[in-house]
Amino acid sequence: MSRLLPRITALPSRHRSHNPISPALAASLAQVLATRSTNTAWARSLAALLPSPLSDGRLADAVESLPDPDLALALLRWSRSHSRRHHDADAIPAATPIAHSALLRLLARSGRFDAVEATLQEMSLAGLAPTRACLGALVAAYADAGVEGKAAEMCERVRGQYGMLPAATHVNRLLRLLVERRRWKDAHKLYDEMLAEEGGADDYSTCVMVRGLCLEGQVEKGLKLIEARWGAGCVPHAVFYNVLIDGYCRRGDMGRGLLLLGEMETKALLPTVVTYGTLISWLGRKGDLEKIACLLSEMRERRLSPNVQIYNSVIDALCKCRSAAQAMAVLKQMFASGCDPDVVTFNTLISGLCREGRVLEAERLLREAIKRDVNPNLFSYTSLIHGFCTRGEVMAASNLLVEMMERGYTPDVVTFGALIHGLVVAGQVCEALLVREKMTARQLIPDVNIYNVLISGLCKKKMLPAATNLLAEMLEQNVHPDIFVYTTLIDGFIRSESLGEARKIFEFMEQKGVHPDVVGYNAMIKGYCQFGMMNEAILCMNSMRKVGCIPDEFTYTTLITGYGKQGNIIGALRLLCDMMKRRCRPNVVTYSSLINGYCKLGDTDAAEGLFANMQSEGLFPNVITYTILIGSLFKKDEVIKAAVYFEHMLLNRCSPSDITLHCLVTGLTNSMTCIISPNCSSTVKMHDKHALLDIFKGLVNDKWDPRNSAYNSIIFSLCRHNMLEKALDIIDKMANKGYSPDSVTFISLLYGFCSVGKSKNWRSILPNEFRRDQLEIASRYTILFNQYVAKSVSCEVSSALQLYLEECRSS
Repeated sequence: MSRLLPRITALPSRHRSHNPISPALAASLAQVLATRSTNTAWARSLAALLPSPLSDGRLADAVESLPDPDLALALLRWSRSHSRRHHDADAIPAATPIAHSALLRLLARSGRFDAVEATLQEMSLAGLAPTRACLGALVAAYADAGVEGKAAEMCERVRGQYGMLPAATHVNRLLRLLVERRRWKDAHKLYDEMLAEEGGADDYSTCVMVRGLCLEGQVEKGLKLIEARWGAGCVPHAVFYNVLIDGYCRRGDMGRGLLLLGEMETKALLPTVVTYGTLISWLGRKGDLEKIACLLSEMRERRLSPNVQIYNSVIDALCKCRSAAQAMAVLKQMFASGCDPDVVTFNTLISGLCREGRVLEAERLLREAIKRDVNPNLFSYTSLIHGFCTRGEVMAASNLLVEMMERGYTPDVVTFGALIHGLVVAGQVCEALLVREKMTARQLIPDVNIYNVLISGLCKKKMLPAATNLLAEMLEQNVHPDIFVYTTLIDGFIRSESLGEARKIFEFMEQKGVHPDVVGYNAMIKGYCQFGMMNEAILCMNSMRKVGCIPDEFTYTTLITGYGKQGNIIGALRLLCDMMKRRCRPNVVTYSSLINGYCKLGDTDAAEGLFANMQSEGLFPNVITYTILIGSLFKKDEVIKAAVYFEHMLLNRCSPSDITLHCLVTGLTNSMTCIISPNCSSTVKMHDKHALLDIFKGLVNDKWDPRNSAYNSIIFSLCRHNMLEKALDIIDKMANKGYSPDSVTFISLLYGFCSVGKSKNWRSILPNEFRRDQLEIASRYTILFNQYVAKSVSCEVSSALQLYLEECRSS
């Protein structure tokens, strides 16, 4: 201890008056100085308040007590003139370096840097030197204001004047500024200079450097900096662990961050709320809800209560995972634990609920926030406005906009953008354009995203001239259209079969220096293929490759489809080989296009081979694939194969489209002769459950209308595969085609209702004029139908039918 004592030196201090400035005296001084322009006796009043002798320290106290630097300047001017009028022993000393230093600090705190420079110059001329603490305060003030050069200049001035740096608390502010601006060379130099001086650097100095390195992803360098000061393997306290954990998590290394949490425990350093908050925040961004739950449980075991920031991180993570219901449960936990939610909490929940379409619930949450004196902000209203517009509730969105403005919030580009986007999504493009006009009337220029949304909406409505006008407006307003704007327009023109206009936009885009991406090239290739211009489409793909844009599966599939439509199967296969050679995996659309090409040539065997290859590749056929094959097989009178593929389609839960339905009805009726011939009597059964041809054949043989028989066969097939909703849709389609459901139709539907366990609902679809005798005639087909359904279903059908017929007889 005796060796340490000589190294302990007292801090430099200035001699201050033993009678400090009281709040009452400070108020009186401020009042007198503020009224000096109107009060002729103000100088005498000051002299009475600050009687002689007035020391430099006492004057400094008076300066520091004043809230306004202008009043302090007036006080110092008065002190100088007062001193000149009094030359006795009690006169105020002319040299007042401490008072001027106090003035400099006050000017710096007020951001009056022009007055700081003037005062320093005045002091220099008078031979007055600012104190080290004063110059340190100037370093801090300049650094806080971002004036790096002046802060460094003041630092050097202190070193030159006092032979040392300012206090660490002041230099740290400059160090922090250098780190924030990534001025690593200057930051390291200053940090080393601080370390070289005894007491020149404190823990915060090292923490600033480590945090800066961690923000750059250089966590290991930050760790070395800690070890260089305190020794290998030594992290002095939890704050440094928190910084390192944040650094590892920031660069995506969550494992190392969690390991450091464990290391803290082994070193008997207790993790803080900040430690857990950092980890939970980053885990939330990754959507790792399981680890978040473990950390929250660990916090409870340590009796650490989550703060509002931690709750916000959890709520945000749940909302991003579309679990707003769980997020609302977390809000209830906050209330129960006594943690008051802030505006961020409510905004996150409102946004999450709106994304899930629960807009009314989100609005109730807004009211709850207001009730709890949490003032909603622009973001709160913007999410709701967008949510209501997306639902088509424009009036509710408008009311919220008015309410927001009444609360003093001016709608910005984001708010108007949300309103416009919501209106476009709801299909109200004209209303969106009106909002854009109101926006420009408020001197708000729409950004590229708003223009993109509007142009997209106009293209979908095929209002292409208006979309082109918006592009021209963008250029006039110096809003540079991006690739998405141009691509949207190109795609819009192609969908409207205006290939020439699409080509003009494509060329104009290149002239403006906007290079097309794969989506832009694909749009043009799609247009060329749509018009059968396959040579131009191939040239476009070659141009794409030349600029380093790699064709994707959509590019190849579009070209293969184009060749397929022309029946050019050789060209299509050549592209398929190129596609696979370049490791671009064909998708179901690619295979469907090739199958369509073979079917156009009448080569259904090759088409079936491709169908099998597709499945072996793990790709599931879609409704287009099945429809192409079913239609082509019916055209070749290969009715059994067509029926097998229809059965396969239903087994895979693939719902038939209107085109599939047309192919089936037309195919069955056109192939009726083939179906009822003895050669077709032994149908090929798939899993012993093949019904389409047998039902159709049975009905036609009994002289039922062929088209109605076809519809009834399809309806029964759907019903036995539990696809009742689709079967009921066909009833409406039959009516649109001029065909009315008959008694067999209703019997078929009864099987559907029984298959899904809703036999009691069957009666609700029977028309009032339905006759019992018609149903009795149709009921004999239950023997045929029962062969293709489970016994439990056939028993339920029999019971429901018998009960209905008995009730009809008794009524």
